[in-house]
Amino acid sequence: MGGLALIPSLAKVGPWGASPSPRRRGGEESDLARAGLTLRAWRLGALVLALTFAATLVASPLRAEDHWLGNGVLKGGKGYADTPMGQVSYRDIGPRGAKVPLLLIHQSWMSMIEFAQIQDELAKLGYRSIAIDLPGYGMSDPAPGQPTIKDFADNLVPVLDDLHIQKAILVGHHTGSLIAASFAAHHPDRVTALILHGNPYFTKAESEAALAQPDFDRTPKADGSNFSLFFTYKVPGDPHPQTPENLRSRTWLLLSMYLMGPDIGHWAVYHYDMTADALAIRAPTLIVTDAHDGIHPMDDRLAKLRPDFKYEVFSNYTGIDMMDEPKRWAAMAGDYIAPFEK
Repeated sequence: MGGLALIPSLAKVGPWGASPSPRRRGGEESDLARAGLTLRAWRLGALVLALTFAATLVASPLRAEDHWLGNGVLKGGKGYADTPMGQVSYRDIGPRGAKVPLLLIHQSWMSMIEFAQIQDELAKLGYRSIAIDLPGYGMSDPAPGQPTIKDFADNLVPVLDDLHIQKAILVGHHTGSLIAASFAAHHPDRVTALILHGNPYFTKAESEAALAQPDFDRTPKADGSNFSLFFTYKVPGDPHPQTPENLRSRTWLLLSMYLMGPDIGHWAVYHYDMTADALAIRAPTLIVTDAHDGIHPMDDRLAKLRPDFKYEVFSNYTGIDMMDEPKRWAAMAGDYIAPFEK
């Protein structure tokens, strides 16, 4: 039924009542009564129309047949902290009564989106977590110049201060792991424990070889190959099936790569030697690795340097599998951090 049909005689009466007609002497009161009745009828019709439209919105399912929620996966808890490196975007969710919150630090070419579903699962387990966008990534401000790993780490202090958090469990993935390790080495009083998932613990020769490789060209191409070449690339020997979850994770990786500016994260990684900071860590630490991640041999190298660190293989695939299985990752992390909540 059309909306106009719900409004009585709208075409005839106009929005303010009946069209004026010559009045007979003595009939003023009846004319006013009729005009008032018509106005009330119009208002009632407009109310019925509004309620009908609202009911339609409530009853209609969301048009998300492709099941792609976009930034909706980051629902709730978002804010910004002012730091020397500009505004840092974060998402802070989970129970406020949690004793020790987790600070989640993403890899290069990514953003806090990497931890979106993991955060939701951690909240269900009763843990508070804060995922950040590093400067130059996601919705954070561009970094002023080229930061080092230590610069990124030191910039976490004002983030924690802004959130009134004295101590946290730091969780890092790839670049984020180095930043977490550096933070723990230089700010030990702010760290309860560490989870380091995939540690790019490069030797000098490995760093030089990586720096010699050309950057991935993000220049838009008419045929869209700037997207397709990256998206279809498969890590040699990776047995990971292309499940819907894996394809979703790869899509987020591609989108995040285009949201970032210059690749300052990888530059910082290739100019950082983890040895001294790793030896200085005093907080309990869990190394997490993936068997077909290119970083896997470096995780073994770190475990050899620090045999006191706990060690766990999360998957037989690559590092992106944590996004594919957020519930299992959160359960693994929850098992490790549970004693620190007591």
